[in-house]
Amino acid sequence: MDITEGLLAGTVLAVAMAAFARHRGWGIALPVLAVGIVVGFLPFGPQAPVNAGEIFLIILAPLVFGEALSSSYLDLRRVGRLVLALAVGLVVIVALAVGAVATWLVPGIPWAVALALGAILAPTDAVAVAAVAKRAGLPRRVVTVLEGESLVNDGSGLTLLRVALVSAAAGSVSIPEAAGVLALSVLGGVGLGAIIGIVLVLVIRRTHDALVANALVLLAPFPTYFVAEAIEGSGILAVVVAALIAAHAMSADSGFRGRPQSLAAWAQITFLLQAFAFFLIGIELPESLSRVRSEQWPMLVGLVFAVLATLIITRFAFAGLMWLITMRQENRAIGGRGWIIIGWSGARGPVSGLAAFSLPVLLESGSALPDRNLLLATSLCVIVLTLLLSPTIGPLARLLKLPVDEDKQTQRHRLQQAMAKAALERIDTLSDDAEADDAPIPDAVLAPLRANFERQLDRQNVKKAREVEDPQLFNRLLIELLHAQADELIRQRDLRAIPDSVIRSMQHDIDLQIQAVRTARGT
Repeated sequence: MDITEGLLAGTVLAVAMAAFARHRGWGIALPVLAVGIVVGFLPFGPQAPVNAGEIFLIILAPLVFGEALSSSYLDLRRVGRLVLALAVGLVVIVALAVGAVATWLVPGIPWAVALALGAILAPTDAVAVAAVAKRAGLPRRVVTVLEGESLVNDGSGLTLLRVALVSAAAGSVSIPEAAGVLALSVLGGVGLGAIIGIVLVLVIRRTHDALVANALVLLAPFPTYFVAEAIEGSGILAVVVAALIAAHAMSADSGFRGRPQSLAAWAQITFLLQAFAFFLIGIELPESLSRVRSEQWPMLVGLVFAVLATLIITRFAFAGLMWLITMRQENRAIGGRGWIIIGWSGARGPVSGLAAFSLPVLLESGSALPDRNLLLATSLCVIVLTLLLSPTIGPLARLLKLPVDEDKQTQRHRLQQAMAKAALERIDTLSDDAEADDAPIPDAVLAPLRANFERQLDRQNVKKAREVEDPQLFNRLLIELLHAQADELIRQRDLRAIPDSVIRSMQHDIDLQIQAVRTARGT
C-alpha cells in the first residue's frame, strides 16, 4: 500500500471510528487514537507517513481556524486576563520546568534542546479540553477559560519552540534576543491576523454572494498561517485572531445569508481534521518508539512519567497561585473548586504532535539534533497519557460539586420571550407605517402573525398560518419579523445578559427558519 492509499485508508478508518464514537456519545480523541495505535503496530495496512510533520502542518491551520471560529470573542474577552496568564505565563513556566527535568534525566542533553521538549508539551489541546469540559457540565466561565487558553497557548508554545531551536543552532541566545524573537512572533501574528480578519469582515458585510464569502473564509487559514510564518510571526496566533474576528462579524450581521452554510461546512471540516489528526498521532507512536535505541528505553520510561508529573504539578501550582491572586477580584467567580478543575485540565493533542514532528533532524549548523528520537517518542507518549487522563474531569467535577450555571433551557426561554416581544413590536411598527402610506396590511395577514409570535414561534402554528389569502405578503412580513428577532438576539448579546454560546444556538435556529421561508417563496 503506497503513501496516498495509506493516507486515504487511514482517513476512512479515522472518520468511521469518530462517527461511531459520536453515535455512542463519546469524545472522538481516545477511540480514534486507539485505532491509530493498533494500526501502527500491524504489519499490514496504512503505515506511518515519512512526512508526518508536513501533513500536520497542512491540517493544523484549518483545524485551529475551525476551533476558533466556533469560539466567542465576547466570552473570551470577559476572561481575557486569565486566558493570557495561562496561555503565556503558564506556558513559559511549564516549558522551563520540563526542560529542567529533561536536563536532569538525560545525560548531556543541551539546555536548548531540553527547553524544546518543554515548549512542545506546554500548550493544552483545544479539541480534547473543550469536548471533555462541555460533556462534564462545567460552569460556562471555566469552559471559556479552558477554551481560550488552549487556543492562544498554541502560539506561545510554538514561538518558544522556535526560540529554543534557534538557541540550539547558535549554541546560545541571550535573553534580549529571545525576547525579541518572542515579541516579533506575537506582534506579527496578532497584527497579520487582525488585518486578514478585517478583510474577511469587509467581504462578509459587502458581498451579496454568500457562496463567494464562504469560499474566502474557507481558504483564509492557509495564507494567514503561511504569510505570518514568512514574516516570522506566529501562524497559530494569526489564524486564531482572524477566525475570532470573522466569527464575530458573521454573528453580528443578522442579514448575512451564508452563516448557516459556513457554520455547517466548518463543523464538518473540523470533525474530519480532528479525526485525522488524532489517528496520525496514534499511527506515528509505534514508529517513533521503534526508532528509540534499546539502551534508551529505561530513560524513555522515566522521562515520560517524570515529564507527566511535572506537567500536572506545575499546572496545579499555577492554578493555585491564580486562585489566590483573583480571590478578591472580579474574576473570583471561578472559585477554588473551579481552579482545581482548570489545574487538572491539561490534555495535549495535535498541536503538540505537530511541534514534535517539526523538530529538525539537522540544525542549521549542520549538526544532528541531539536525542531527537527520544524527544519525539517522549512527546507522543505524554500526549497519549494526558488524553487518557482527560475523561476524569467529569467525575472530579461531580466530586467537587461545582456550582452550575443557569440552565440553558431557562436562558433560551428568557431569550424567546425577548425575541417574541421584539417581533410583536415590529409588527406594530410595520402596521403603522403601512397605514401612514395608505396601504394597510390586511388583518387576515396580521392576525396569524401576531398569534405565531405570541406563542413563541411555534413552528406548527406558522405552517397553519401560511394558509392565508396572501401567502407572499405573509412570508415577506414573517422574514422581517424573524430579522427583528435576530436583531434582538444581537442586542441581548451586547448587553452581556446571555452567554454567546446560547445566542449563537438560537441565531442558528432563526437562520434556518429564514432559509425555510425563503425557499418556500422561491428566493
